[in-house]
Amino acid sequence: MTKRNQLVALGFVAITLLFYSCGGDGQKNEELVKPSKEELRASIKVMEDSLKKLQVNQIPVENLHQMELINRLKLYYELYSEDKYSPVCLDNIHMIYSGMGVPELSSAYADTLLDKYPTYENRAMILESQGSNYDVFITPRDSAMVRYYYSLLLKENPNLNKDKRKGIIDRLAHNNLTFDEYLSKKIKDMAIK
Repeated sequence: MTKRNQLVALGFVAITLLFYSCGGDGQKNEELVKPSKEELRASIKVMEDSLKKLQVNQIPVENLHQMELINRLKLYYELYSEDKYSPVCLDNIHMIYSGMGVPELSSAYADTLLDKYPTYENRAMILESQGSNYDVFITPRDSAMVRYYYSLLLKENPNLNKDKRKGIIDRLAHNNLTFDEYLSKKIKDMAIK
């Protein structure tokens, strides 16, 4: 980490501590110190760069590192929910939790994103991810939620790639099967052809 990045990170920590510290004159914490969008984004970038550097150098990325990035993304969203970068923060949190193998939290942040930002540019990807979460990762499997997200994906995206649309329609036609049962059926069907 460069000296500049260390100073940015240290500054972010100091600002965050001030933001959450108690006010001596009865003011609300928000009135004391509120990090700017630029400071928060710089802090997020520093953490993202650090994680990339760990990966490039084949150093294991610990959950603690990922949680620090999640905390920074979450703070940005909480402080600047009306900003166009906030849904990106939720999307990133959703993906980090998914990568960490915590589908329930991944799904919760995806739902927040879908509810609060209905015009988000990657909405189709989030809907597909949610369908997969409920189809494969969240236990017990919830076929009603699988149907809900995949149906919404089809409805909202009439120009969806033909192969993807066909695959989702086929999955919904066999929604009574678990994902593993569905894969077995597809493999058996291919062997018969």
